Amino acid sequence: MAEHNLSKIQQVEIDIMKSLLEIFEKYDIKYYMQGGTMLGAVRHQGFIPWDDDIDIGLPRPDYEKFLEICEKNLPKHLKLRTYWDDSYHHFYFSRVVDTRYHIKREGGIEERLEEVWVDIFPLDGLPRNAIVRCVHKGRLLFNRFVYSLSTFDKLNIQRPNRPLYHRIIIKFLVVTHIGELFTSLNSKKLLDKIDKILKSCPVEKSDVLVNFMGDNHFVGYTKECYGYGVEVPYEFEDIELVGLKDYDFYLKVLYNDYMQLPPEEKRNYHMAELLEE
Repeated sequence: MAEHNLSKIQQVEIDIMKSLLEIFEKYDIKYYMQGGTMLGAVRHQGFIPWDDDIDIGLPRPDYEKFLEICEKNLPKHLKLRTYWDDSYHHFYFSRVVDTRYHIKREGGIEERLEEVWVDIFPLDGLPRNAIVRCVHKGRLLFNRFVYSLSTFDKLNIQRPNRPLYHRIIIKFLVVTHIGELFTSLNSKKLLDKIDKILKSCPVEKSDVLVNFMGDNHFVGYTKECYGYGVEVPYEFEDIELVGLKDYDFYLKVLYNDYMQLPPEEKRNYHMAELLEE
């Protein structure tokens, strides 16, 4: 991807984020950087140079509050996308998109157009009891697997940081064409099931926060790791974003030696191309 296109995508996302920060401040909404955005803040003081999105997590109560007040506070060119709306958006988590710009996504089985976005994930709790937690996780993982099959044609099969067993399963489903058989399943009903299970364990009754639909490894991080209730700002380009207090532990779990740059062939994460209008 051309460097000037990627920098344009990043600037649009910063502008979206500035609008979101105004809403977060106005309504006292907690949020934390997630995944590659947290890594970028620590390693690059901004975007990972080859990355093309911003990931933000909101504890479930703040997430639900945000969904309620978001649209009436957004500029006209920004829109909220959720899995239950009538748009192309099929993910469980939400997005705020800039309708003036589109990206051609090339990492999946089929190419598709999407608006430039900021991803917004709900952060949920996990049961404290070990047996109940195991059952809870099992239900979530099963439904996420079936959901992934139902959206197999939209899956980013070139995503480099997937666990090995994920890559083996995806490769098998692509080669055998078995994955195509599941695309007739109702993905929205499956997400309704996941939504119900996640909400069954309130954040207030849990010691951890988990970004279930944004973390392939399904790891819950303690509230102390997040610095829950305490804002820890990090420099991110020309703004400041709140991140995890114990970012070192978080990033080591996700990326191991996170300060080591990946090889060149794994640096175009979403295989995206900006289309100028």
